[in-house]
Amino acid sequence: MNKISLLILGTLLLLVATITSCEKKGQHYIEKIIEKMENGGTSEEIVEVELYTIDSLNFVSLDSLGLTKQYINAWIKLYVDKSATEKLVKDSKRLIDRLGKQFPEDIETFIKIIAHNDVLTEYSDATASIVAYAYGIDVPAEGYSEIATRLLVSTRLPGNKAPQIEGLQSMEGINSTIVLFYDGSCGICQHLLDELADNYSKLTEKGVRIVTISADGSNEAFEQNIQKYPWPDKLCDYQSFSGINFKRFGIAATPEMLVVDKDGMVVDQYRNLQETKLLD
Repeated sequence: MNKISLLILGTLLLLVATITSCEKKGQHYIEKIIEKMENGGTSEEIVEVELYTIDSLNFVSLDSLGLTKQYINAWIKLYVDKSATEKLVKDSKRLIDRLGKQFPEDIETFIKIIAHNDVLTEYSDATASIVAYAYGIDVPAEGYSEIATRLLVSTRLPGNKAPQIEGLQSMEGINSTIVLFYDGSCGICQHLLDELADNYSKLTEKGVRIVTISADGSNEAFEQNIQKYPWPDKLCDYQSFSGINFKRFGIAATPEMLVVDKDGMVVDQYRNLQETKLLD
């Protein structure tokens, strides 16, 4: 190995060592903050932590350390312990605004942690207000909002038992079930319906069931749109978004595509068939 190669190798090793050292320092700093939040610090320290989280916390670094959920849950507890859920809503909205400019991909992570936080289960209106804000809907921290509540219900679905679908037998025991909520007049919905139809034979070969639930308000509109599709489970109660299935799943807009596993658990929500990886 010549001198130039040795110099390059030495530089790379030094760079790796520096990055590793910075990561360790960053992890140590974050862990110290979490410890303060979980075990209590002085009032000045807590205020400093709150402001740091809202204005400066680097979600990319937090994600790389695998501490995002622990950090946010500890941060939430600070407010709940002080009976300051209204302030939590206000500060969460500020945080969402910053994430929208710096780390928009982390907004979904943040609201999912908010939605699944155990200590917030008693404060559903406040939690719904935070979740709705991530979708561009600003509602007060106190007071019931139908659309905010639906968005909260929908956000909580992944990882939990799927609600019972009215008009359908249990989804348990089936390899996977795709559930698509749609509106017959929606162009994106129509594209997803066609995508499912085009891949219907492949999906059935893999043991995947398709269930579609329509927001159409009349039998004529429903039948005119759906009759060409091959799967048998095509539901519509002609009550549009007021229907029981739309309420149970928290559907605030269409399309909404979910996958339910053989145990009846919601795997996740998806924008298209490819994202589900059910054809892989």
